[in-house]
Amino acid sequence: MSINRDLPFSQWRLRPEPGEPSYGYFARLVAEEGHSSTKIYATEIGINGRSFVPEEMLHVLQRLPLAASEHDRLRDATPLIRDGIYHIGQERLRPKQLSFRHRRFCPHCLADGPYHRVQWDIVVASHCSIHGTRLVDEVDGKKFGWWWPHFDVSPEGENLSDRRPVKAEISLPFHEMLRSRLELGEREEGPMAEFELFEIIEPARFFGRYSRAGNFVHPRDNPAGDIEAGFALLTIPHSERVSWFAAWYETVINPQTRRRGYAASTPSVAKINGGRADNRLWEALEQAQQEGFARVGTLGRKRTRRRLDRSDRTLIEASRELKVPPKALSKFIRKLGLLPDAKWNGDALSIDPATFQTLKATIDDLITLPETVEITGIPGHEFRPVAKAGFIQEFTELPINGVGGPKYRESEVHIIVERLRSIAKATPTAAMKTLLGYARTTGLRVDELLVMTLTKAIAPSGFDPTRGGLRALYFQ
Repeated sequence: MSINRDLPFSQWRLRPEPGEPSYGYFARLVAEEGHSSTKIYATEIGINGRSFVPEEMLHVLQRLPLAASEHDRLRDATPLIRDGIYHIGQERLRPKQLSFRHRRFCPHCLADGPYHRVQWDIVVASHCSIHGTRLVDEVDGKKFGWWWPHFDVSPEGENLSDRRPVKAEISLPFHEMLRSRLELGEREEGPMAEFELFEIIEPARFFGRYSRAGNFVHPRDNPAGDIEAGFALLTIPHSERVSWFAAWYETVINPQTRRRGYAASTPSVAKINGGRADNRLWEALEQAQQEGFARVGTLGRKRTRRRLDRSDRTLIEASRELKVPPKALSKFIRKLGLLPDAKWNGDALSIDPATFQTLKATIDDLITLPETVEITGIPGHEFRPVAKAGFIQEFTELPINGVGGPKYRESEVHIIVERLRSIAKATPTAAMKTLLGYARTTGLRVDELLVMTLTKAIAPSGFDPTRGGLRALYFQ
């Protein structure tokens, strides 16, 4: 046994264990010294005994002649605060996500090794990932304080460990992830591996309140929440999240409330659940939440905050990007038949990227009636009846850049002109008349001739490729 009265401890037969923070190891050494109060011992050696500071205890323990690997192990398991964030090894946590004010433990783990594991100090942790049992946070009906340095027995003499064999009945992925990262120092595989602990805990904790014992519930009725359910929601594909939220709204929120809009139907996020602005997981869940709601409710204009780079758009958002009034855009979408299964209730639309790109491409292709003249070669009022007859699609009440009036797809105007020009191939003769001349001779209007040609009531006899648009047509 090593003894040195000049060090903070006279002996250090006990060694730091994996995942054991400074305050846990400090307490074990206090017990090894034969003392019954960690608080008193800490005060006697000149550090804060009333409110433990992990870094202060770590500094004291660094004076012990431990192996370099043991010092590293101890430092990696100790919460060290930097710029308002706790660092535990390579992991980071917000102060409110971690608490070492009171002790929590798994009796079966203490039987395997009587020392503290840092993952037990994560506020939302509730179970042991190895044994599946709930963590104990009270002894004899009281919170268990860190002043007591022993891990095998309570101040009243109650045995703290449980050597009875036990096997976890269910998988606890969230708690397994905590142990892997904090005790073993290893990142798990899967979709969550790239995220920090504080990024995972915040949304998992909040959305874990949406279900209890596998059933959908309102978070106001489930303050404790189910962190495993929230974590599971983070790990499933986006399409499954959308379906999950749609089912939640249908189950928990009544139809009348859903018709009032997204804001009225969606539980608010309190400020204590901060960090959303820079958290991609929050953004991904809120995106899925909004898309899920769009399936079963009226997606109002007051929505939860979402970044501009998200995949879908509401009617309001699409109208802003396309610079088209919302009501005009909704009629435009209906006329195009792009969202046949949409709920046309207010602006309750979820416009996916493909639909939005189709809208944008179509709007970019639109031209005004005066702009058709350059393609057709005839006045607009003579061309418009072709659209009225159904041979080309016309869009009204869709102002673009402030310009009203009927609009047509430029590509369709070209197509119908080429269609008419392709009917006749013969070179015009002196007996043939131009489109305008033939209209004067027969007493018909130009638009009537065009409609008759498209319905095959008449057919042009000649075609002059040197003339533009419909002026190339000759009749006899």
